[in-house]
Amino acid sequence: MKRELLTSEDVRRLVFDSMDEIEEAQGRLDLPICPNLGETRRRLREGDFRAEPLLDGGGYQMDYGLFQPPSTIILDSRLPLLQGGEGLLHYSVIHEVIHADDHTGGDRLYRETKRHILEEHDEELERGMRIVIENGGRSCIRNREKLAELWAMQYVDIYTHYRTYIVLRERGMTRLDLLWDRLHCEGPITPRLLTYLERRRGMRYIFRLLTEMIGRCCLIDLLRECEDIKKMDMVRYTI
Repeated sequence: MKRELLTSEDVRRLVFDSMDEIEEAQGRLDLPICPNLGETRRRLREGDFRAEPLLDGGGYQMDYGLFQPPSTIILDSRLPLLQGGEGLLHYSVIHEVIHADDHTGGDRLYRETKRHILEEHDEELERGMRIVIENGGRSCIRNREKLAELWAMQYVDIYTHYRTYIVLRERGMTRLDLLWDRLHCEGPITPRLLTYLERRRGMRYIFRLLTEMIGRCCLIDLLRECEDIKKMDMVRYTI
């Protein structure tokens, strides 16, 4: 497969292999990586699996897969031909299975995060809309609810990337950190926020944000928490 284009049958096999890996990882770690995995597996047995050329670029330089509700998973058929294609392929399929599992659970993280943003971050939404208007983006983001939807989707996506990383790290995937660096561009809002926070608060704290604290946190809160940690570190260093 390494020097050939993917087929739809390859995608099906990879999806079910990945669900086994996710199940093993969350069992060993005792963490809800995919809490709805049994039902997700059942739904995907009747799913649609495709290998098609996908446009790359944008996002976190990671547009090699796509989940379409209720049960369609598409992978870029050219993945095996790309540099580092084997790692990208493994990453992409786990990533899309996690999206499918979130959908099985009613996309609760997205819904609760959007509600939290609308209820708790009025000032930030107002400031964000001013920036959108000043940059001519009103045709795409018409109002504060649409902006809250975008921020909630970004929050869900960095958690999807983080959970993918955790599965591959638990598996002992070689060169994972190189792949992680390649996939995620520099900037304040990347999945690195969560690996940074994990180093300071621990993995179980990150998953508490997905369970006990769902609906009480979003990208704004994560950025503030990371900034507070950095400020405390700076004070300690100065002292």
